[in-house]
Amino acid sequence: MKKIGIGTSHAKLILVGEHAVVYGIPGITIPLTGIQVRATLTPQSQAVDQQPEISFDSALYHGLLANVPDELVNIKSLIETFITNQGAMLAWPKKLQLTVASDIPFERGMGSSAAISTAVLRALLDFTEIKVTSTEFDELVNVAEMIQHGNPSGMDALVVKSDQGYFFQRQQLAQPLTIKLPGYLLIVDSGVTGRTSEAVRSVAALKTVNAKLWHDQMTAIKDIVEQAKTILTQTDLVAQHHFGQLLNQNQTALQQLQVSTATLNHLIAKLREHGALGAKLTGGGLGGCVFGYFADLTTAQIAQRQFTEKTWLTSLAKTEVE
Repeated sequence: MKKIGIGTSHAKLILVGEHAVVYGIPGITIPLTGIQVRATLTPQSQAVDQQPEISFDSALYHGLLANVPDELVNIKSLIETFITNQGAMLAWPKKLQLTVASDIPFERGMGSSAAISTAVLRALLDFTEIKVTSTEFDELVNVAEMIQHGNPSGMDALVVKSDQGYFFQRQQLAQPLTIKLPGYLLIVDSGVTGRTSEAVRSVAALKTVNAKLWHDQMTAIKDIVEQAKTILTQTDLVAQHHFGQLLNQNQTALQQLQVSTATLNHLIAKLREHGALGAKLTGGGLGGCVFGYFADLTTAQIAQRQFTEKTWLTSLAKTEVE
């Protein structure tokens, strides 16, 4: 074992297709490599044991891993599974310190759960020098994601460890997407916790109450995603304006699906007012984050200064946050 184990990962952003992906419609997700999670694992004892006592330190909780709150039970389960299976034959230090530092806001639709799981698993692998296959890695992360989300799509877990975007459709292989479209994304945190599970249930209920409205929005989102997949590979100004229009259309559909809120709508309108070619919510909705797409950096930077909320500015093609 090493003297210290280090693991990192990063945030993700759904460009188009949220909620529709639950019903087999494609979506497009990109990494935000500049918004990171870092996990470090260090021994606190010379003595050894097959079941180490782990102290956990993060913004959410400080204390023993055995006593974590509900929000971190998924991480606890991931670590215990790793120790029991991959680490069963190791002589672990009797006491370990796990520290997680995350720049990703919790419950904002930016993949914090999958990112923390990925960083922690990478720290465990680095510390123990154990090698696992890509499939085994994904299965371990899925232990945590199943607890956190019930039936995860796998998109978050894929993108938080990748440096490229993906065109994703449930139960199909994700297609890597090389984004060439110039422009900048200004992401704004509403300050309101996203309520993804509630939003998913609400959309499912709408399907029963108003099947035509639900079907029309899902059809619209499918068309938007298919167009966006092509436009993101283009580089001209016409494509930039077209992409902005698609984002606005996607937001209209999400409003019709009743997952936007007055707060999100206000932030989106403000982004458009200050030069965004298009703007929408990202993630489950009913809170969380919104983003605007800008043709040039100067306009995006001027717009950023209009917000008192937490913001991030990133190049669409590079996804490196400024």
